[in-house]
Amino acid sequence: MKHQDSIVQLIERHFEEMTELEHLIATYFLAPDTVQKDLSSQAVAKTLHVSQAALTRFAKKCGFKGYREFIFQYLEPLPAKTQKEHNAISRRVLRSYTTLLENTEHLLNEKQLKQIALMVEQAKRVYFFGIGSSGLVARELKFRFMRLGLVCEAITDPDGFAWTTSILDEDCLVMGFSLSGKTRSVLDSLLDAKGMGAKTILFTSYLTKETQTFHETVLVSPHSQADYIQRVSAQFPLLIMSDFLYAYFLEINRKRKEKIFNSYWENRKLNGSHKKQR
Repeated sequence: MKHQDSIVQLIERHFEEMTELEHLIATYFLAPDTVQKDLSSQAVAKTLHVSQAALTRFAKKCGFKGYREFIFQYLEPLPAKTQKEHNAISRRVLRSYTTLLENTEHLLNEKQLKQIALMVEQAKRVYFFGIGSSGLVARELKFRFMRLGLVCEAITDPDGFAWTTSILDEDCLVMGFSLSGKTRSVLDSLLDAKGMGAKTILFTSYLTKETQTFHETVLVSPHSQADYIQRVSAQFPLLIMSDFLYAYFLEINRKRKEKIFNSYWENRKLNGSHKKQR
């Protein structure tokens, strides 16, 4: 750890593990103006109405031996270039993206993604299941893969899940998206799809006994912040990993897919010119 940015990353990464009292302390150190204050253990304890022992426990939760080591790293100056070009709010948003990308690199399983890309290539029909933010991911993937010639559809509501699973067979592939791994309608629908003989894949940030019951479970980066301090769109971790899948799928018979993609845009231009003539 070389500067304050790394400390804030650690706080955000461990935020979900903290107690309510530690959340209070964490929020204090995440505030942009905290670095300008008296950060001795006595002063902070008095400001937050907590004990110095609570500050020590908080520091250890973040991976430090104690509060003194934590505050030493926290107060280490940021590089001059970063201070000059970006304010605290901008740095936090950029830091959130950096953390997600680093986590994604760590989780990246290239062998698994190549296998899934092959499953997509071999499927006669592919369905993307998601609700809310995950539904946006499903729609995005439908439009991207469709332009490469894939017969696919995005389903974003429970009724749609029910109707779709009723027509599935062993030639179908269903991808479900649930960052939390707790979206019941998505999980139950994937189980139903599996029961109908379809191949099933879940994209999630949490491994549980249930989320590992599908043919493939793709781990994506969890959000490092609680909901009320999220600075990055909820679907972003899912989109990053799906970009890798798209890249591997594109490489399977690439010339054919490029031809389909180019034909798609040529037809759009042609249809557009016909409309203008009318």
